[in-house]
Amino acid sequence: MTVLVFFFIIIPSITLVAFFVSQITIIYPKIMEAVSRYQNLEVFVKDTPVLSDIYILMKETLATLNIDVDISDAIRGFINEIVSFVIQQGKSIFVDLTLLVVGIVMMLITIFFLFKDGKALYYRIYSTIPLPDKEKKFLIMKSYRAIQGVVLGSVLTAIAQGVLSFIGYFFLGLEMSYFWAFITFVAAFIPIGGASLVWIPVAVYTFFTKGFLTGFLFTLYGTFVISTIDNIIKPVVIGDKTSIHPMVLVFAILGGLNLFGFLGVFLAPIIIVMIDNLLLLFKEKYVRSQTV
Repeated sequence: MTVLVFFFIIIPSITLVAFFVSQITIIYPKIMEAVSRYQNLEVFVKDTPVLSDIYILMKETLATLNIDVDISDAIRGFINEIVSFVIQQGKSIFVDLTLLVVGIVMMLITIFFLFKDGKALYYRIYSTIPLPDKEKKFLIMKSYRAIQGVVLGSVLTAIAQGVLSFIGYFFLGLEMSYFWAFITFVAAFIPIGGASLVWIPVAVYTFFTKGFLTGFLFTLYGTFVISTIDNIIKPVVIGDKTSIHPMVLVFAILGGLNLFGFLGVFLAPIIIVMIDNLLLLFKEKYVRSQTV
């Protein structure tokens, strides 16, 4: 099992991160070159359909709040922040090759002993929880099912949307379609918006560059294929295993990204599930007993 984890999870993960960082460093100059073509991006936004309406709405809203914002600086700053964050998170994994190798070795040793002695470790932790057996079983099984549903459902959905988006981007003729498919895969972990945070801007770009018909067809594909797969996989995998509100997951993932980096996308839902089940147990044991 340890060998399988190494070859089918660890190596592909490292390869994907390395690929992602390399593609970001390639595409970043192109983005900044495209942005710098316009001395004043505000003029470009005003002259662009759809964007001009959004621009007017934003301007009117900010004016009522007495806030003056330079659109050009805001867009450049936003792009710089996103790219800097991605490059920093990616480079942190490859800063020192020795540390990377040592980290992988330690991870494999840990995985090996978790597979070997995991059951004994589980019962040892189980015996130290200061709760009756009935409540311990409730807490552990509820948390296990919820974590399994949230994590497995999110991963399977992200993989499916990444593959489907790549197919759409490829036939669309989008440059670096594999890179944008990976971005879609990452965005799929965001509870609200998800993959649509990527394919919708691509659809808008397609309307402007490839005409109405192509943009319309891609929008249909994004709506009924890329985004709809989310509504098929998650209900089947997650089902009624968790009742956590999507907005709670959004703020949890944002906090997880800030605290743990990209790993926060996976760690935040697990932490929230544990807290939710502890609160549920508290409610069952104390709140209801007091009302009765």
